[in-house]
Amino acid sequence: MPKICFDDSEYIVYQPYPGLHVVYHAKKVLFRGRSMFQRIDIIENEAYGVMLLLDGNLQHTEFDAHIFNRALVGPVLRRGLKNVLVLGGGSGQTLKALLSSPSIERVTIVEIDPLVVEACRLHIPGVKEALEDPRTRLVIGDAFRFIRDDEGYYDALVLDLTEEWLGGGVGLEELYRFVAARCGGRCSCYIGPASPQTGGPERRRRHLEAAGKFLKGVRVRKVFIPSFGSEQLFLYGGL
Repeated sequence: MPKICFDDSEYIVYQPYPGLHVVYHAKKVLFRGRSMFQRIDIIENEAYGVMLLLDGNLQHTEFDAHIFNRALVGPVLRRGLKNVLVLGGGSGQTLKALLSSPSIERVTIVEIDPLVVEACRLHIPGVKEALEDPRTRLVIGDAFRFIRDDEGYYDALVLDLTEEWLGGGVGLEELYRFVAARCGGRCSCYIGPASPQTGGPERRRRHLEAAGKFLKGVRVRKVFIPSFGSEQLFLYGGL
């Protein structure tokens, strides 16, 4: 039986965890590049529309971004908050979702990779308009350096960092201490896949333990994202 191969020029192979591979056909390659931080692929796929992958890990699809965005920013929008800090979010999707609310007056996005921002600005619908919205403040820099140095106050924090950081558990107490002191004790955080194969239960435990030291009403919700092929974890505090 011949070996099935997927040409890099036409397909991207996504590995949610060891032992499982998902193959996405690139009907059209919109962008391919490598920054000093990661490889960036933006493709158009027949099933999911425009897709963003970083180092081969799926970050966004046009088809079901609304599910992820509703889980991540829905609690913030329901509170009618005005001034929100987003750590990560270079794809512009969290920004777009927040700006959809008339109550929002300022969204500060802290993203370490300027090439991600520029690629998404050019190739993902609606990102250019969101970045040019007068309510948007874009900061290119490291998220943890930002929260150590920044002197601002916010109504809530939204965490939209990549799985590589989320898996490490680095700086969790520092993060949630910042939320308590500078973000009104309110946060909505994507904390990664729920599956045991990806370390989901342990990651959930670490986040709950760290957040519980500083925040009230901490809870975790599982949400199935079709394009990710699994349930994803979201932590809420003070919302």
